[in-house]
Amino acid sequence: MARNGSVRVSRSGDGEPEDSRDRISELPDSILHLILVLVPLVDAVRTCVLSRRWRGFWKRLPLLFFDDVQAPRVSRFPDLVDGVLRGYANDVDMGDLFVSVYRRDSVDDLVGLVATLADLAAQRISGRFVLYLSPAAFNLHPEEFLKNLYPNPEDDAEEEQAVTLQLPYFPRVTELSITFMGVDLGMPTTEMFAKLTKLFISGVRFTDGGEELSQVVSLCCPCIKRLELHRISGLRWLTVFAQSLVSMVLSRILVLEQLLVAAENLRHNMLVDKCFVLSNTRAFMFLCVPALEQLLWEDRCPEVIRHWMLPSCLRSLVVAELELNYLIGAGGRSNFARILQLLKCVDTLRLEFPNAQDRTDQESLIENVNLPCYSELEFMVNHTRHRFGPTILNLLRKCSCVKKVTLQMFGREVGYIPCASNCNCRQLSVWTDKVVNLDSLECVAMYEFGATQDERSFIYYIMRNAKRLRKVDNRFAEIYYKGIKKRKRLQMCPLERDDSTN
Repeated sequence: MARNGSVRVSRSGDGEPEDSRDRISELPDSILHLILVLVPLVDAVRTCVLSRRWRGFWKRLPLLFFDDVQAPRVSRFPDLVDGVLRGYANDVDMGDLFVSVYRRDSVDDLVGLVATLADLAAQRISGRFVLYLSPAAFNLHPEEFLKNLYPNPEDDAEEEQAVTLQLPYFPRVTELSITFMGVDLGMPTTEMFAKLTKLFISGVRFTDGGEELSQVVSLCCPCIKRLELHRISGLRWLTVFAQSLVSMVLSRILVLEQLLVAAENLRHNMLVDKCFVLSNTRAFMFLCVPALEQLLWEDRCPEVIRHWMLPSCLRSLVVAELELNYLIGAGGRSNFARILQLLKCVDTLRLEFPNAQDRTDQESLIENVNLPCYSELEFMVNHTRHRFGPTILNLLRKCSCVKKVTLQMFGREVGYIPCASNCNCRQLSVWTDKVVNLDSLECVAMYEFGATQDERSFIYYIMRNAKRLRKVDNRFAEIYYKGIKKRKRLQMCPLERDDSTN
């Protein structure tokens, strides 16, 4: 390179550069395919005009990503999808196919687009298929959009007929993801998804209550490992009988009335989040998950629970109280303590609950929660006017073998005003109760703690009564703990106290 920043090109005797070869075109086909996958699909197709070497490269791409935002100069997005799929090489399988629609004017015939995908690609995809249609792509008014997010069970009979999409049959797809709102989804129940390992569905509505979905998951997917259902309307009955299933996520279904799960290998994760909260009938749940290691529950507990072959000991159990707006819909109580009664042996238990505004409700909460055998407890505590310390200590009283306690505070409002000094939660007898056994406690971790009197009193009680405490994970608590140890040491050794004074 010259000093002025320009690049010097050495030339041969005939005036041409010494190396004018097209080095990119000489790369192996696999490398060129990876390069074209990184550019928008429209630009990848246009590389066919570069030379004969590039003419058919886009027809063998391992990933086809149709995105209407990345194709602004295409007059009709469905024509792009149709043209590329028809031009794809017939002697190779389609690896992954992604279709994302964000603009309302991109698709005027949604059923026609899905029909094109079914006719030209469904039988050939051997990898992942993702269909995402943004709410902005449909003529959904704000109130209709919210109705899809938070459906009212009483309005089902009055709703207008929505667009119905019949999901095509994918014989060799390994991962299937469907996301769109304002559409009734029909499932293919007569064919086998022989290689499907992951099924993700979000935003759709089922008009049959979930019968087709249950049949597909339980009978047509012999290799399914992960099932995720989010924000689905009309799903009232869900049956999952799948021996290969290892992870299941059910989130914001809201009106679920019956859940049947029999999965011998369901191990990694099971999440139930706001699925029964708006159910108007007596909810029922059956569980057969002997290998389950982690359960996350943030929902109203069904009135009837049956089980067979539950795990002897969970590694992690997370139980969270519902938010206030969902509690109102659930009748004021979620009864999450019943989940603790169902699974009594857990290595790590994490409780997320609000410190009740009413003292009677708080005492009822403590009375209903049983903590028989947990080696690690995590508390996510929401600040209210009352002291949180007595609640935590009364919960610890019911678990005599806990080795680690983790507390995280959140939810304190600006202008926080504590309750009156004569409140029951501030009686000194609660803090000096000798019944609370902390002999097994070895580690305490505290986050989002400040220096309020309530928090200092709680920390002091833990430090004073946990005889085997070895580790404290909190800067403020560590300083406080060192001060306590130093005071005890000075009281036991007058000579050392005199030396330190001097």
